[in-house]
Amino acid sequence: MRWLSTVAIAALFLTAGCNAFVGADTTERETLTPAPVPTATATAATAAPPGVTTDGLDNVALLSAAHRQRLNGTSYTLHERYAQYSTGRNDTSSVRRAETVTVESATRYRDELTRVSTDANGSFARYEQSTYADGTRWYERRDNGTVERQRGAVRFGRDKYAYRTAFYLNRYAVVGRSSTSVTTRNGTRVYRVRGSGGELPTTERLTAYRVELLVEPDGFVRRFSVRYRSEAHVVRYRFWYEHVGESAVTRPAWVNESTPAG
Repeated sequence: MRWLSTVAIAALFLTAGCNAFVGADTTERETLTPAPVPTATATAATAAPPGVTTDGLDNVALLSAAHRQRLNGTSYTLHERYAQYSTGRNDTSSVRRAETVTVESATRYRDELTRVSTDANGSFARYEQSTYADGTRWYERRDNGTVERQRGAVRFGRDKYAYRTAFYLNRYAVVGRSSTSVTTRNGTRVYRVRGSGGELPTTERLTAYRVELLVEPDGFVRRFSVRYRSEAHVVRYRFWYEHVGESAVTRPAWVNESTPAG
């Protein structure tokens, strides 16, 4: 993943999805309680997730592949948040993105995206985009002062959103130092991994680079966050999942008003 430029990564964040929703900055509220770190005699049922050891992250590529595999064929709701703030003394520019994707199947999903940007002069811009697929056709609405509605046949045979977060894991979770602690969540063993010392393809010096993952035994990364500071920006990206195996997609009201693109 190191071949990607900083500009390319920024573009992915700012245009990601083709959809998503801005809402309250919520997080999961399940209580996490400490549990003993597994010993060398741990059974397969309590073994560490793929790519994770009791000492930290061992193989991010293996972990991201297991994460992607866990998502394929199941339903879920994915929340993403991205924020970038300028650190210049006279520069108050910022970009924030909020996206929520509900996936019922590879061809039935709903994606709501909102992006807000502020430039150095204080000018404010807001962009919204929504996508809905009903299993056969997809509908897209863009709203940046005007509304453009489109529809077409669904062309995806596999869950495209399962690959997105796996990409960001490969991109941001490769760190120089990490550690693992084991907790229980709703009676299930989970692994909290914290790391530091990541790198990006930039000439800017990075400081305060921190990642945190909450990983289930099969490699599913339920939560992930990265935060770092460069000479020009402070950046934070995070995602988390809800209603895994229990998410259903509802038809948005704006679809009933849609007109075919052609």
